[in-house]
Amino acid sequence: MPRLGFGLPLVSSVQESSITLIEDLLWEDIDTNNNISVNYQETRTNIVLHSQDVTDAEAWTKQNISIDSTLYDAPNDTNTANAIKSNTTGSKNYYLQQQGLSVTAGKTYTASVHLKKGNLGFGWLRAGDGTTNYSAAFNLNTGAVTNTSQVIRTQVDKIDGDWYRCSVTFQAQNTSNNGNVMVFAQIDATDNTPNVAVSGIELLYVWGWQLEENSEPSAYIKTTTSARTATEVLNDFSNVWDFDSADLMPEADPQSEGAWETLDNVVLNGDYEELGSELVTNGGFAVDSDWSGTGSNGYSISSGKLNLSDSAYATNVAQANVTTIGKAYKVTFEISNYVKGSARIFLGGNVTSSVNSNGTYTFHVVASANTSAGVQALDGGGTTLSLDNLSLKQVDPNDRWTLTGGTSISDGKMTVTGASGTSLGFQGILVQGTAYELTYTISNFSSSSGNTGVINDAGTTIQSISGNGTFTVVFTHAIATNNLIFRATSGTNSYQVDNVTVREYAIQPQDV
Repeated sequence: MPRLGFGLPLVSSVQESSITLIEDLLWEDIDTNNNISVNYQETRTNIVLHSQDVTDAEAWTKQNISIDSTLYDAPNDTNTANAIKSNTTGSKNYYLQQQGLSVTAGKTYTASVHLKKGNLGFGWLRAGDGTTNYSAAFNLNTGAVTNTSQVIRTQVDKIDGDWYRCSVTFQAQNTSNNGNVMVFAQIDATDNTPNVAVSGIELLYVWGWQLEENSEPSAYIKTTTSARTATEVLNDFSNVWDFDSADLMPEADPQSEGAWETLDNVVLNGDYEELGSELVTNGGFAVDSDWSGTGSNGYSISSGKLNLSDSAYATNVAQANVTTIGKAYKVTFEISNYVKGSARIFLGGNVTSSVNSNGTYTFHVVASANTSAGVQALDGGGTTLSLDNLSLKQVDPNDRWTLTGGTSISDGKMTVTGASGTSLGFQGILVQGTAYELTYTISNFSSSSGNTGVINDAGTTIQSISGNGTFTVVFTHAIATNNLIFRATSGTNSYQVDNVTVREYAIQPQDV
């Protein structure tokens, strides 16, 4: 809606007027040209302490890094930035962290920091509510964002001097006085334990931390020993609107007078892209450790790879207590130096497809039978190849969706397949008596005997699914049970779901 716009076009010749509100100060002024100036003071609070001085030992903890007193060019053209330097070597976590921050369940926060590449070119920004972590990896060479987990949105702002302001926005799931913000220095988007060969080198440059209750990063607020609140005046100049608290009457085509509010999506992981943290230790095979079964039967670790020699067959190279039975996982790895044979990854009894050529591979597997994960050569005549960058992350790690029967999540979509009552995915997100607008995308729909899928508001059908496309439906949730359900119906049908949004519904005005 036009920002603070109410009532009729301005016709008065009054020169002064004022209104004072209790919450956040609002006042009106009319200039000599009869333009009304509406001023709104918005308050913002940065709760990170010593946001610009990460040398402070009480506020900031450091893992395998040091921050010395040398200062560097910052995004605001001052010499106030710090360098994150290695103070040890090897494949380890190199990170900077502040804990003891207060967050409240259900509220939306944005964590942000200015980062610049050093000898490493990636920063993994993570915020936490004491129990759940919210994160994304930022490429400080290109500004690309990958490997998001639990976040509502990310934002990257390119700044002069090769600086990037990186931010993650999330809804806290837990109330805690032990919330945190942290950044890992990484060699790529997935390697949380880069192999740093030299102590004392500059890994990343950092400046201007902020954690605020906000749906996006706002202007940076410097703090020292305590949280700091800043007041920002928002000005709106208009000769169209009269701010007299009358009923809203939009002018035809109000142009830049503002926008109608878009409410938050109440569906969590509606794009099915959430992944958990890395579960494999030493998946980059930087050192000869952490894997059982190496050193015999043709398996060895050297030159940063797991090497399968001519005699490799059947015996597993594995790690124990990695997976959880029944959970789905995304597996990625690279094959190089291929000569012969084939190999696969197993997860607690289930396995990926076998591969027999160089390349990068991605699979989705549900763990079963036990909790180990590892590599297995298949051909009795021996397998000769090298494997590297093995990554294992749980899909939908916080069980946003409850899945039954043949329903699963992989490749960024939820697949529903089977018959009524045996296959469904749902979230308990609806409030009785509330009107909602549901939008979703269906692909790969198939059916036998003309059967359709169905979306239920608990036990009531919202809409049938009979083909591919993007669909929108408005409904009012009428009963106490709060489940939104995608399911199969009688007979056999299957489909994939993506980009699910559910927002409280409000009639949006149109130009008149």
